[in-house]
Amino acid sequence: MKKLALALVCFASIAFFASCTQETPNPTISVATQEGFIQNNDVVDVPSTCVFGFNVAAELNGKDLTKLYVTVSDGDTTMTWADLDLTALAATRSYAYVDSLELRRDIIGHVNINAVVTDAAGKTATASIAIDVNEPAQPLIARTFTWYRLGNTITGLDEYGLNWRGNYPRDTYAKLEPKDGVKLYIFNSEDWTNTTTDLEKAALFNNALETMTPAENYFNVNVTQANMTYDDVIGTVLADGTCHLIHVTSSKATYLGTQGTEITITGEAK
Repeated sequence: MKKLALALVCFASIAFFASCTQETPNPTISVATQEGFIQNNDVVDVPSTCVFGFNVAAELNGKDLTKLYVTVSDGDTTMTWADLDLTALAATRSYAYVDSLELRRDIIGHVNINAVVTDAAGKTATASIAIDVNEPAQPLIARTFTWYRLGNTITGLDEYGLNWRGNYPRDTYAKLEPKDGVKLYIFNSEDWTNTTTDLEKAALFNNALETMTPAENYFNVNVTQANMTYDDVIGTVLADGTCHLIHVTSSKATYLGTQGTEITITGEAK
């Protein structure tokens, strides 16, 4: 009888020990795979709006879900995208989270969408979507321009951040100077020919800003000859960062007597 009692005590102890050490399972989370949803390792062009989602659930013997926390990181900053109280949503056993992310030109490179689900026991599960955001090159469309001067009447230069200084009878060349806060660069004719997309234009001006000394003026257009042709390329960077690549191709000077000399400078800009 004593042996049987001892065996029962041992069995009860083992059962009690097993029940104390048994752990509840973690919740589960997975990336939603519906058609049209972005997936891990996708490459996405901008601008675009991406739809994504996560499916979360409590395991059969797990505790109820309490929270879903989603962040978006572009490498420089991490933003809280969602902070959901699942108990308030009555989604304590499962929840399908769907959201969207607008990708713009200022978000280029690697982007991570991270999600963490937590249950009532404090256990967590995580899932993430890592995508590469790509900016496809856009072709540049050249537009024509005309810069005009007759006496103190000057038109066409403001858009490009330039002033026209001096227009006296003794002047042989037009003196075009950058406005305050504007940087002026003198490029080569090949720079115009080889710059055909927005990405090539950005690279050209980034290199200029990093390696070139801004010019004080552009001083090459003859204002005494009736007709002249050029293959001059200049660029301006405005205070707001706008860049203009300018190809000066011709000029015309017409003497109008007492009115002075009418001067036009024409070309194209990208």
